[in-house]
Amino acid sequence: MKPKFIVVSGIIGVGKSTFTERLAQLLGYRAIFEPVEDNPYLGKFYEDPKTWAYPMQEHLKHRRFAAYQFAFWGLRCGEFPGVIMDRSIHEDTVFAQINNEEGNIHDLDWNTYLSGFQDFQAFMPEPDLYVFLDAPPEVCKKRIAARDRPEEAGMDGEDGGIPLSYLQRLHKGYQEWLMAIAPRVQVVRLDWSTFKTVEDGWAEARAQWEERGRFTRRLVVPGNKE
Repeated sequence: MKPKFIVVSGIIGVGKSTFTERLAQLLGYRAIFEPVEDNPYLGKFYEDPKTWAYPMQEHLKHRRFAAYQFAFWGLRCGEFPGVIMDRSIHEDTVFAQINNEEGNIHDLDWNTYLSGFQDFQAFMPEPDLYVFLDAPPEVCKKRIAARDRPEEAGMDGEDGGIPLSYLQRLHKGYQEWLMAIAPRVQVVRLDWSTFKTVEDGWAEARAQWEERGRFTRRLVVPGNKE
């Protein structure tokens, strides 16, 4: 049995969108992409994060919640055989928290953001599986430069674009987030330092998922002494 609701996670530039698209094609699932190209705040945020971080995070929180509901109800009603989502609303808290820690989001706004997120959580069942694509921030920075998105060029990085220090903060924030969610949801990690074919990536992810499922079943069998 395959997981039906899969979220592809990772920091900026790791290759989530490409993997999401190709995995959806491989499995015959519906791909749901992160709202990047039609995000009216993204370029403004990179130019002036202190002004635009909070409104952008509120915008993304609502957009991601709508996408999550679209995915869940599409599965529930049988419209989609499965869903591959490019980053979920749950990961949005990683970005918002870093912006709070860096002084881009005031504590009052951060508490307002969290309050709204907690209200949404009652309507957001966990996905079946998170696939975390892991690559060093240095590698992701090179990939960002290679894709040359105009909106990513405005942040005051060392050589233009998104600073390596910001990517390093994101990577650390993701490791903490993954540890927090691991007890309640299946997470598999794929080393994405170098790109793999989607077939190889999915074979590795599915093997990890199935092995963890077997381990969980062994734990809950009555009288199991393993």
